[in-house]
Amino acid sequence: MKKSLKKIITVVLTFAMMFTMTVPAYAKEAFKISVKENATIYSSKTMENRRCYNPDERIAYIGKRKVAVRSSNTKVATVKIKDNAIWATPKKAGTTTITVKTGQETYKCTFTVYKYVNPVSSAMVGKTTIKGTAFKKNAIYNLRYSKYKNKSIAFKFNLKKGWKLRGGIAYARSNWGATKMSPNGSKIKVAGGSGFLAVAHVENIKTGQMERIHIYFK
Repeated sequence: MKKSLKKIITVVLTFAMMFTMTVPAYAKEAFKISVKENATIYSSKTMENRRCYNPDERIAYIGKRKVAVRSSNTKVATVKIKDNAIWATPKKAGTTTITVKTGQETYKCTFTVYKYVNPVSSAMVGKTTIKGTAFKKNAIYNLRYSKYKNKSIAFKFNLKKGWKLRGGIAYARSNWGATKMSPNGSKIKVAGGSGFLAVAHVENIKTGQMERIHIYFK
């Protein structure tokens, strides 16, 4: 009986030591930052709709950690800590290195700012065809909400060569901020009042440049 008890105690202590040893490693791994990120400089007309376009790009979630952060080229992008996260504000096209120090660990992210590039060949909203030239300068296209109110209509984005859709089409109603994803070309119900939006997140296959193209129902 005593031998069995000793074995049990030994096993328990072994697991306790293993757990104690693994906690610090896990804590270090909890903070993550992408090696590369990018953002786009949009036109002033596009940026007027702040519900669609926030000028700040989130780089990493930091929680309650104490960190020091800086941008190597503040003419390209500045950085700040807000809402328990690191945010970069693009200023002009170019590349900067964002350095984050937490404790004795240092992390770096290459942050590239691009000029807006139109990735759309054409778009379909129900029976309405939107020419790609409508997105030549601005990444947002406005439609009348009253025309489509409570109708389930198909949304489809036809992209130019070298661009791909990431994850489908996201949409959101004016009374909630969360987005849902639907496959390209699927029907989505336009509801919830003025402010309904559908957005295509697209990526340049070669450069990794990301664009957000919005259909906004006023």
